[in-house]
This record gives sequence, C-alpha cells and structure tokens, in this order.
Amino acid sequence: MSVAENNLLVVDPDDDFVSRAKELFDGRLPVARTIEEALSTVESGAVRMILLGPSFHTEAHMDQIRSLHNANPAVVLMLVADEVTADLLRRGMRAGVSDIIETPLDEEKIEAAVEQFAHDVLSRRATPTSAPRGEEGRVITVMSAKGGSGKTVLATNLALLLNRLPDKKVVLVDADLQFGDVCLVLQLEPRFTMVNAAHELHHLDAELLDSLLTEHPSGLKVLAAPLEPAFADDITTAGLMQMLDILKENYDYIIVDTASMLDELILSLIEKSDDIMMLVDMDLPSVKNAKLALETLRLLKFSTNNVKLVMNRSNSKAKLDNKEIEAALRMPISAAVPSDASVAASVNEGRPVVEADPKSRVAKGFESVAELIAGKIPEESGRSGLFGRK
Repeated sequence: MSVAENNLLVVDPDDDFVSRAKELFDGRLPVARTIEEALSTVESGAVRMILLGPSFHTEAHMDQIRSLHNANPAVVLMLVADEVTADLLRRGMRAGVSDIIETPLDEEKIEAAVEQFAHDVLSRRATPTSAPRGEEGRVITVMSAKGGSGKTVLATNLALLLNRLPDKKVVLVDADLQFGDVCLVLQLEPRFTMVNAAHELHHLDAELLDSLLTEHPSGLKVLAAPLEPAFADDITTAGLMQMLDILKENYDYIIVDTASMLDELILSLIEKSDDIMMLVDMDLPSVKNAKLALETLRLLKFSTNNVKLVMNRSNSKAKLDNKEIEAALRMPISAAVPSDASVAASVNEGRPVVEADPKSRVAKGFESVAELIAGKIPEESGRSGLFGRK
C-alpha cells in the first residue's frame, strides 16, 4: 500500500487489530502498543502518520492522544472506532485527530483518509480565506410557494456555479427538513446530517460543524437534511439559525434550499438571508401562490427588496405574459430558466446540468441566476489540483 511509504505507525495493544493492520501492509509496518511507545517514535522523527486502534476511542484516552499531537503537530493522527459519532468526532478533533475511520479496517478506508487529509492541507495552502474573516458570508435562500417547482434543482446548480468562483468557499444547506433531496440530486451519501449538528449545539463550533458536512466531488460542501422525516423534530429554528451563523464565519456563500411553506423556519430564513430567489413556474397556480406568499411577507412587515423573481420553465407552452406576472407580483422578473429534458436526465444521473451540459440553454439560465449574486461566472473551476475535480 502506498501510504506505507509515508512512515505509518500503528498503535494498539490488541493483537487482532495489529494483525489485521499488518495484513494490509504485507507485514511491513512498525507497531507500538501504548501511547508512551508512540511518543518515543514521534520524538525520533521517524513517523509521519499514526493509526490509533479502537482501544483509544474513549474519553480517558483523549488527553494521551493530545500529548501525541502536541509532541509533533505535523504528524497525522487517524483514529479507528467501531462507530463514528458526532461526539467522538468532536472529542477527537480537539485532541488533534485528523480523521476517524470506522471498522472494519481496510486499505480503501485508510487511503481515503490520507487523501482527504492531504486535500485539506493543499486547500488551506493554495486557497486563501476569501472573505476576510470578520466579513460574514452571504446567505442566499431558494424558495417557492408551490411544490414541484424545481427549487432543489435551482439550489444545487446555483451552488455549483458559485463554487467555480476562485478563492470562494460555498456550502449548500438542505433546509427541507422532512423531504430534503439535495443529497439525492447530487448523488451523495452523507455520513452525518444536520441532526448530528443539532445534537451538539452546546459544543458546536466551526471545526466540528465542518466535519459534519458532506463534500461533493467538485469541492462543494453540503449540510444534509435529516435522512428520515421523523428526525426533523430534532432541529429547532433557533438551532438551524445557529448553524447558519457558524457557517457564515467560514463560507462566502451559503445557499439554502427550503420546503414549500411559510412557517416559522422559512420566515426566520428569509429574515437572515441577504438574497432570496423566489422561483415561480409559468402557470396560474404557481403565480397565485407566489402572490399570496409575497403579500403575506409584506403584511408581516418583511422587506421584499432582496427578493429576486426567477421564472422557471420560461419557454413553457402555457406561457403567461411577463408584464402581467410582474404586475401581479409587484416586482420585476430578474432571471429566467427555460424548460429542458436534460434537467430530468441530470437529476436521474445525479450530475447537475451545469456540469453535465454546461453549454445548454438551461445551464445558461442557471448562470443568469448566479450572476445576480456574483457577477460573471467562470467556465472552469479554479480548484483543480491533485485531489480536485477531474
């Protein structure tokens, strides 16, 4: 295995775990049985990575692991555990652990952990933190007053387009708590969701929240919705607002996908948003619902100055008159996205249309939405590299 060349040390008193680790490296692997033994090896300068076995996952061992990290912070610490929980992640990170690998141990998991760590290091070196921290990120909420309008498709394509901007960090938040489809559309399998973050609110900081995000191959980060509708009750409006406040400290753009309703959560998101993309289909029910939603916001004294009207399926055969729509909604149409069969295909394939067919009319429509926020969107990502998108 290639990581053996990186001077990997395995630490665990358990013979079975050590034997399994040695099998992965054809027996060519230095071993320490205790943290004290590992410290001696670290101080000799002969090790660059340490694989801590399941024996060291308890709270009692975290101080020992921290001493290992303090001895040489450049050494990569990876911890193996029977179950990776948000609490273990939090404790591990604060002790200096770079990643936690779930048993059973195999070559692919170790390689993935090493590559992810290398990717993170390269990203930190190559990409300056764009929003001078102190300048908060921009929250863009995608909403619609009618279900099935294409909010998630717009949110995912918009996030991927903004992610092309050089030196910008983008995170997509799936705030459709019961039926969120962001990870489905992007074909991601999240290890953690915002439910894990909600359970850690008293300890939640930028580092822990970042570890709970799911990364798309493009580098876009996603805060996933609960995997089951019943878990939505674990997330309070105040809790989600706290998560957004933390994300604003470290990301330039926070795109929020929402459910089709006007409840306490949506109203709080609207209040926190810098930009609101109101998606409206070219049919009477959609326009009627949008009118009711906007009138409700005005009645509740919410400003609609930051609401941008986005017409979806703008080339529909049942096309309504744009001027009539603008008059009914009392605001101009800011962007239009045409209907295209490639959108449905891209959803089924898990590859958003701005990646699958970037020259198409519908992709250009999504670009017109992104340009409302960030101006000209580059064709190529500035984040190519050893572990970047291919």
